[in-house]
Amino acid sequence: MLPTRIMKVALLSTALLAGPAAAADNELSLELGSFGTSDSRFDMIQDSAAIGTVGGRIGLALLDNLSVVAGYHRGTWGSQVDVNEVTQNTDFQIAYQGNQVLLGPKADVRVTDWFSPYVTLQGGVFFGRVLLDEDAVHDDNVNQIAANGWAPGGVAALGFDLVPVRQRKRLRFGTHLEMGTGLVAASSFSATPPGGGDKVEIARFGFGGFYMRWGIGAYF
Repeated sequence: MLPTRIMKVALLSTALLAGPAAAADNELSLELGSFGTSDSRFDMIQDSAAIGTVGGRIGLALLDNLSVVAGYHRGTWGSQVDVNEVTQNTDFQIAYQGNQVLLGPKADVRVTDWFSPYVTLQGGVFFGRVLLDEDAVHDDNVNQIAANGWAPGGVAALGFDLVPVRQRKRLRFGTHLEMGTGLVAASSFSATPPGGGDKVEIARFGFGGFYMRWGIGAYF
């Protein structure tokens, strides 16, 4: 009887020390992001090393330490174009409205009950719209030129989930941060001139470089 009792106590102690089993979480988060603009052709729209985005992601646990995540981000960037360099008169504005849709696996390692580093590899579609307009106030300006385009792309990143309060079968709130690199193929943007006729390419560029997303949300 004594060896049996000792074995039971040892098993119970091990279970208590181990805590909850390591497993991926379902999640729903709001995010801020940044994506590199290494393509110099994007300088015609905005001279910046990166563009900022806002969006969110959802995650669905598949197996222990493995989930699939899907995210959507959007942003608008632009600049004024001064054609007359002598008087510095602004003749028109150029803008880009971008959308990013990414999907891929996320594999984590539960270091502690509240800290889980992970690696993710996501692919998706980047689609957007280039606008040339002499009147940015009115959306129905007849001289507005709009061109749509899309391209495939993806990211590879390292990150971590930080969930300070974690209890079984209860909703928890936490944050995550991931950084890595992204690459998007060049996309062509063609539009019909205001006077009509065949479409003309007005822009062509891709994206690439440093990638980052930070979010806060619910884990369940």
